[in-house]
Amino acid sequence: MSGIDFQGETEQSLVAALREGRQEMLGKLYDAYAPVMMGVISRIVPDVEVAEQVLHETFVAIWSRIGVYDSSKGRLLTWGLAIARGIALEAIKTGRFNSAVNPANKPSETNILENKALPLHNGQVKKQDLCSLAPTERLVLELLYLKGRTCAEAAGELNMKVAELKAVLRSAFIQLKAEKSA
Repeated sequence: MSGIDFQGETEQSLVAALREGRQEMLGKLYDAYAPVMMGVISRIVPDVEVAEQVLHETFVAIWSRIGVYDSSKGRLLTWGLAIARGIALEAIKTGRFNSAVNPANKPSETNILENKALPLHNGQVKKQDLCSLAPTERLVLELLYLKGRTCAEAAGELNMKVAELKAVLRSAFIQLKAEKSA
């Protein structure tokens, strides 16, 4: 990847050094991959403190599992992101990592989503920066793809049948496809 700086190392040499147990290479890996991984994790885990714990756990998992990494199946970053996603989804489902923040003072997830900044172009928000999905479609996509819920779990949370949820999901994909091609 062109934007990743391994501080003079190649990905292959970094993997070899990690397999040899050289801890200083984990620092180089962290410096190179942490920003990307934190971006993915924070899309799944809205709480910053929990996201940081998930990031830490991700690098511990990479360190302990480096022996099973197979470079013929994909890049180290891809493998690491898959680990990060799995740990983040597990953290959300089980509540394994608890934030030190008082829950009464924590903003709700809907407020977090509503307060996301949109890029401004000459003081205006461009149409392509806005998603025209219906709130139910957005919620279904969020539950399934960002929160890792199954269709049955998401349908239960939304008080709808699985078939209804799948119809909403299909409608959302059609809308997104239309927006992309427009």
